[in-house]
Amino acid sequence: MTTTLVVKVIKRVQRIINDKTGIIWPELELLEDFNDAIKDIVLHRPDASTINTVFDCTTSSSKQILPSDALRLVEVIRNIGGNVITSIDRSTLNATRPNWHQSDPTISIEHYVYDERDPKTFYLYPRPANNGEDAHQIEIVYSTCPADIEIDEASIKNGSSAITIPIDDTYSNAIIDFMLARAYSKDLGSAANANRSARHYQLYGNALGVKLQSDAMMMKEGA
Repeated sequence: MTTTLVVKVIKRVQRIINDKTGIIWPELELLEDFNDAIKDIVLHRPDASTINTVFDCTTSSSKQILPSDALRLVEVIRNIGGNVITSIDRSTLNATRPNWHQSDPTISIEHYVYDERDPKTFYLYPRPANNGEDAHQIEIVYSTCPADIEIDEASIKNGSSAITIPIDDTYSNAIIDFMLARAYSKDLGSAANANRSARHYQLYGNALGVKLQSDAMMMKEGA
């Protein structure tokens, strides 16, 4: 459970940019930057927002489609009530079991195949069979993107909103650095602000443990 309030994050950003009244950077604009930060964090760190759930397999098909709210698969854990399911490289399976897509259906899945280039699809070997009258079930973990946070301007100004950030509290500093990078990018005509924007974006990348392109900061249209 997270405890960091969204309005606290926005207020902290306002203090750092010395705009506590929202004259240069309006509160709702900073809230947009907050929501963009969450999306970007989940893009670079899918483990920041995951769902562990029971998944109903598509019977007699090696190909499985993730739920509609999924961004990508993180891991397939086990057959419900049965053995673990391990990851296997597609080329290995192709070489050793060239007909694996036509394997005999079973309720004891052994392996899964996943390719990040096709993030919402994964494959099971052997093919799943019905478990009695129901679909065979497995336990999976997948990444999802939280819905945008919506807070009215007055609640941000007076700090009355009790909405917390939708990912773990440990990401709060990364969120702040992303928002500061975005805020300072509003005035790249200033060399000082351009440097501040680049510095906070680098700090953001360091916090996530990812390498970011120096020119990859997503600028707002018309900023």
